[in-house]
Amino acid sequence: MKLKLGLRLTIISIIFLVMCMLFTVPLSFAAETDNTNRCTSISLENAATILAVSTDDLHKSISDIMVSPEDIKKKTFKIQPCNCAIRSKTNFLKGINYIIYEYNDPGQARIDFKKMQNSYGTLSEVDVVPDIGDETFWVGDNRFQRMVSIKGDVVVDVLSPKEFDLQKQIISLVLGNSID
Repeated sequence: MKLKLGLRLTIISIIFLVMCMLFTVPLSFAAETDNTNRCTSISLENAATILAVSTDDLHKSISDIMVSPEDIKKKTFKIQPCNCAIRSKTNFLKGINYIIYEYNDPGQARIDFKKMQNSYGTLSEVDVVPDIGDETFWVGDNRFQRMVSIKGDVVVDVLSPKEFDLQKQIISLVLGNSID
């Protein structure tokens, strides 16, 4: 009887722990933070210009992206992949959202970049964008409007805004500031 009760308590504890991890609020920043934050590549001033809003109207947030246990075991990433978001407080349609993947091995970064490019290529037309990073592609049809770029061991995936020129500007800012 005590064994069953102990097992139930252990299961309940594990479920509670998992639920807490799933519903944890991401770190939020009302202003710029120090240089250790990978999401500082785009300042609030740059974001305000891109989105045509005031800096006072912007809110910056970051959240880690889940990775597979295999990636953790192999230490695929130098730093946990990160979703960076800058949103207007008054207009939810205005926002910048991009993901940064920083790999330990540039070769693995290139393999994953090519996988992304091939995956999108099965669903839509993929266009190469010259003169950004080592290689950049754009997927721009009715379903997807995304730009993904690689430079060395860093892959950047821009999810919004949807406009080609704005995504190109975001990737240029991120890659220009994230790699020395």
